[in-house]
Amino acid sequence: MAQIGKVYLVGAGPGHPELLTIKAAELIKTADVVIYDRLIQEEVLALARPSSQRIYMGKPVGKHDSRQDEANELMARKAREGNMVVRLKGGDPFLFGRGGEEAEYLADHGIPFEVIPGVCSALSAPLSAGISVTHRDAASAVAIVTGHNADSTESRIDWNALAKIDTLVFLMCVHNLEKIADSLIAAGRSPETPAALVQMAFWHDEAALTGTLSTIAADAKRSGIKPPATLVIGEVVRLREKLKTSQRDLQRVGHTSGLPGPAPDELLRLATGSFGSQVLGWALETGIFDLLEEAQPVCDVASELSLDADALNEILQSLVALRLLEFRPEGYRNLELASRYLRRQSSQSLHAALLYHVTQFCRWDRLSEFARHGKRAGDPTRHSELRLQMAECLAAFAAPAVADQMELPTLAPVLVIGWGAKAYRDVIAQRWPSLEVREWNVFRDQPYPAIPGRYGAVILSGVLEWCGAAELESLLGQVQFAPGALLFCQDTLLPIGVQPPPHVSLRMLALQVANGHSHAWSTTRLTTSLQKLGFAVEQGKPVLAGSALIIARSPQTVNAALVAASAAD
Repeated sequence: MAQIGKVYLVGAGPGHPELLTIKAAELIKTADVVIYDRLIQEEVLALARPSSQRIYMGKPVGKHDSRQDEANELMARKAREGNMVVRLKGGDPFLFGRGGEEAEYLADHGIPFEVIPGVCSALSAPLSAGISVTHRDAASAVAIVTGHNADSTESRIDWNALAKIDTLVFLMCVHNLEKIADSLIAAGRSPETPAALVQMAFWHDEAALTGTLSTIAADAKRSGIKPPATLVIGEVVRLREKLKTSQRDLQRVGHTSGLPGPAPDELLRLATGSFGSQVLGWALETGIFDLLEEAQPVCDVASELSLDADALNEILQSLVALRLLEFRPEGYRNLELASRYLRRQSSQSLHAALLYHVTQFCRWDRLSEFARHGKRAGDPTRHSELRLQMAECLAAFAAPAVADQMELPTLAPVLVIGWGAKAYRDVIAQRWPSLEVREWNVFRDQPYPAIPGRYGAVILSGVLEWCGAAELESLLGQVQFAPGALLFCQDTLLPIGVQPPPHVSLRMLALQVANGHSHAWSTTRLTTSLQKLGFAVEQGKPVLAGSALIIARSPQTVNAALVAASAAD
């Protein structure tokens, strides 16, 4: 059930977030990992979720040594960890952005990918300066050329051919302006051909310089033009005098202008944010980071601090999700951030200051009790009405997305076990009006709704965190499955072999601390339990609000296998 992620090679356009495609903006907002280059503006990166990982992979300014191999490996590794990865590139990913190389690498290594086009700077930079690269009276053809290696003896540029084309646009050309001009003049282009250099198009400090082919290099040096800049050569440059006065209404008021509201997953993360502060405060007070400068097994740390090893492991996993610790075969240890700022004896320690600020708005008494004594026994039928409403709310929210993955007309009747039955009945009635839907909410003491015949589809909704493996097997053992029936399990599931996002890890830990009985299920654990009962797990995928969906097919003689397995436990 290991689910490989996907890489999106996304063109960020000329730089301003309002000039992104709708698809690009949506991908940035929902990405788990954003890998970006030097020319990506902070306003664009601000669209990403706070919990997403942002990784800079640009090369140093003015240097041409590439980090391409590192970027390729990073994209593949993050995707294999189950992440949705956005590789964010200025302009269009397939125009001088090494996007083709990256796509080729992903294809060779079996990584799913998709390319999202962007507005390329070769067209947008002249446009920004009031230059139309084609015009019925001035230019019928345009060539886009890299100026990066114009002075190289191995350059594939055909200067004689270029000199005959109406409009030329050179990218990455600032350092080779003189060579470009000299080569074109030597190939027959008039030295008086109009030329323009557009710096930082659509950025805050955009500038445009005009001259001729013979003067543009010297003019740029005098004016201090720096990369990134785009060179335009041709009669179309004369249009700038008429078009440069057009008024632009792109918003330039701070980083939050026009940003969307938080997505559902971000809202859930914000709702558990204070618990993240509790975990950090507890770790600082307990001195966890002072003990983990070198990797240690959790049992050794628990023994030294007189804590419950299982409970401590849950807390340390949350610190891993917060990217303060890492887990290695030999145990847990600090990441650089923790070693530098969170140890008491570090020369850059912020331990006391952070602990003071955290204590001003939260305490962690229940977390400390959980760390000392471990999980408390709990009864899932005896909980506050608010928690029951929470379970119903999340299941109802996910129901339409789960129904999108179903093919039900031949699977009647349908049984919903757990939460969100009304939402499932409504969405199923809209799509398959003739299907009969039954409900069994085991947490509100409803008896099993036995009917003649067997169920063709069973939806297990929001049940897993309330029960362990034996309870799940006993529960399924009471259901009359038709041979080959489908089982849809929708719940909060931790991904396989992958550290979950911080808000998911914190929510699972908070439920265990608050309710004692709560269970943290992973897709691996659920798959193992279902296979033990004879189910064939067919697929798994994430759905809304931090939850996931596992689809399995029941065995041909399902109830005998289920009852036997439950009795054995």
